[in-house]
Amino acid sequence: MYNFDEHIERNGTDCIKYDAMDLMYSTGDMLPFWIADMDFSTPAPIVAAMKKRLDHPVFGYSKWNTDEFYDAVKHWYRTRFNARVMNNDLHYAPSVLFTITEVIRTLTAEGDGVIINTPSYNNFINLIEGNRRTIVEAPLMADGSSYKMDMDAFESLCQQRNNKVFLLCNPHNPTGKVFTEEELTTIVEICEAHDIFIISDEIHMDFVRSEAGHQTLVKWMKPDSPILVTTCLGKTFNISGLPHSFYITKHRYMSLDLNRKLMSVYGLSSTNSLINYAVQAAYMECADWVDAVNDYIGDNMQVVQSYIETHLSDVLEVQIPEATFLMWIDFKKSGYDEDTVQHALQHIGKVAVGIGSSYELGVSTHFRLNVACTRDRLMEGLDRIKQAFDSLK
Repeated sequence: MYNFDEHIERNGTDCIKYDAMDLMYSTGDMLPFWIADMDFSTPAPIVAAMKKRLDHPVFGYSKWNTDEFYDAVKHWYRTRFNARVMNNDLHYAPSVLFTITEVIRTLTAEGDGVIINTPSYNNFINLIEGNRRTIVEAPLMADGSSYKMDMDAFESLCQQRNNKVFLLCNPHNPTGKVFTEEELTTIVEICEAHDIFIISDEIHMDFVRSEAGHQTLVKWMKPDSPILVTTCLGKTFNISGLPHSFYITKHRYMSLDLNRKLMSVYGLSSTNSLINYAVQAAYMECADWVDAVNDYIGDNMQVVQSYIETHLSDVLEVQIPEATFLMWIDFKKSGYDEDTVQHALQHIGKVAVGIGSSYELGVSTHFRLNVACTRDRLMEGLDRIKQAFDSLK
């Protein structure tokens, strides 16, 4: 029904993934498996909805809070996550990272601690440091095929008075961990007991392939709960080039403060004219596409695991993650350091993968691989990774 094997030429389209590798690497002559966008077409109903809007020749200031917007988001949360969203709790924001940054700036002062699970999405690290807050690590520990969070250690961090916010990546990037209902209940109870505000970035919520599925923190919200969930269509439907997001919270002070800032501090309350149409089409018409793309991504992850077991088991270890389209690959048993491995990958294999030390605060023996691409492209990338490690032997 959907052709995820179709090659779509993206070079020369001003996309960061292909045309701006020099932002991260010393060369741009590589196959890209780094930044987290997909090489698949945005679903046809979304494209059609935006084209229909483009038929109207005026693109003035646009509002987001329409019945169609509310109904689409509420439908998605009800049918996909068995979660109830109320209109009054749903709000627009320019981006997920904007929302996260503003909540942190509202609740903390310079030097205050923001707790994150490490390894961490690299932009969490960047924005905490960029706003002169202190990164407080709550490490995720590898436990067989998954990762675990030490709840006792986490509670001790929450008890420290300078720590004010827990920035949760749910599901987790880069490990692909899916937080269980039991884990999230414990996290919420600990944070409520010690006055820690939870920001839950759920941008990868639609890529959960575990049996229990995605557990959104929306389910734990009560009136004025210190919880905010932020997400967008960008990852799921491959439209990150159209900045937008929405957030859900019952914390009235926080929603009032964020909305006030959008209006009177930043002047950013008007939305992209296409976003309402994209949201309606995505959440009302594209559930089957999301299921299909997850199946394809899951098969790609099986391919990667099988390839490594067959050809690279002496240097690499990988477990298939429960979520996301990203794989967190460990090269520790190769015996080489990150600089050596990255030089070989970039200059011998000519493959761009996520650099592990951008997700970790210490020495890294990992790289992140984006598998949301055609099977042929993935196999070529794996052969290039093998070429890089063969050159080191």
